[in-house]
Formats: sequence, C-alpha cells, structure tokens
Amino acid sequence: MNLPNLFLQGAITGLLLTLSFGAGFFALVQTSITKGLQKGLMIALGAILSDIIFIGISLFATSFVNEELPKYSETIKWIGLFTFLGLGIRTILKSSKVVTGTEQGSRPLYYYVTKGFLLNIVNPLVLLTWLGISLYLQSTLSYTSSETFVFFSATMLATFASQAGICIFSHKIKGHLSENFLHKMNLFIGVLFILIGIGLFIGIGAEADPIENTKKIFDKLK
Repeated sequence: MNLPNLFLQGAITGLLLTLSFGAGFFALVQTSITKGLQKGLMIALGAILSDIIFIGISLFATSFVNEELPKYSETIKWIGLFTFLGLGIRTILKSSKVVTGTEQGSRPLYYYVTKGFLLNIVNPLVLLTWLGISLYLQSTLSYTSSETFVFFSATMLATFASQAGICIFSHKIKGHLSENFLHKMNLFIGVLFILIGIGLFIGIGAEADPIENTKKIFDKLK
C-alpha cells in the first residue's frame, strides 16, 4: 500500500468534488459573505457529515442502494424538490435584507449544520457519486479495506479544508462587495436552488453513469 499516493489521490478527488460548483458550493459562498465565517464553516461541516453517511452506505450497504433505494425514488425526488424550492424561495424573499458590518444573523449554529447536511442528503447525485467511487476503488482498482479507508479519509480532509478555504476567502472579500452585488448574488443563488430542485425532480443528470464519472476523476489524477 503506497500511503502517500493513496492520500494524494483521495485529496485531489476531494478538491475536484468541492470545485464541482454544486448547490453546496454556492451555499458556502453566500453564507460566509452574508452571515459570517463561522456560519459558513457550519454549512461545510453539515455537508461533510452527510458525505460520511453516503460513503458508509456506499461501502457497506451496496445491495440496499441497488435493490431497495429505487423503491423510494419518487419520495426522495419530492423531498428534494420541496427542500430546494423552500431554500430558493426563502433566499429570494430575503435577498433584499443584506447583513452588513459585524451583524451575523441570529440563527443558531445547528441551523447551518442542518442546512449543509440537507443540501447534500436530498441530492441523489451525491450518493451516486460516492457509490461510483466506492465501486471503482473496490472492483476496478481492487483496493483493500485499509486502502479504501486511507483514500476516503484523505478525501474528507481535503474536502473540508477546501470548503474552509472557500469560506475564508468569501468572508475576506465581503468588505469589498457592494450591497447591490450581495442582493443580486442572493437572487442568483435562490434561483439556482429552485432550478436544482426542479432538475433533480425531472431527472436531469440521473442518467449519468457513476462508474464512468469516477473513471473521469481518476483520469485527471494520472
């Protein structure tokens, strides 16, 4: 087992997944700018927790994912739709209320952890991604349990580190952004959440092959 190589592969995979510019990425940027660095980091923590759950399901409950999960696909789609619609509409309605200065918002930290968690957990494409990576590591690369653990540990560390970097950078540039820009950013992200919810509901991206997507990731690592 080549530990440095495994760790590097996992770290780069985590970085690539973070920079995929999904709903979580924009939520990190928005929250760090409008609510403060600490709240942005809580979004990242919630996303990491859901990723860990998905990785566990991918590694230890493959039969459930393949055989049982499709039975609940309609329910999952409706939950995802209403979650993203709710987040989107709320973001648009509150877009004119920009937090400035030292004002950080009054919601407790667990609210932002939950928000980050939900953004991932209701998105079936996230589960497909982790499932694809797990299957590729085990079937194609023949990684042992120890190698898989090292890989995913590095992936999670790199994912959280890169998300934290996004939060820090977004918070640093907050003072250089106009109120009009922040208003437009909130509108954009609100609309984005709604479009993601609709896209997931009607199946955009559902036809993607997780194994093939994983191969593309590993091709970039060569």
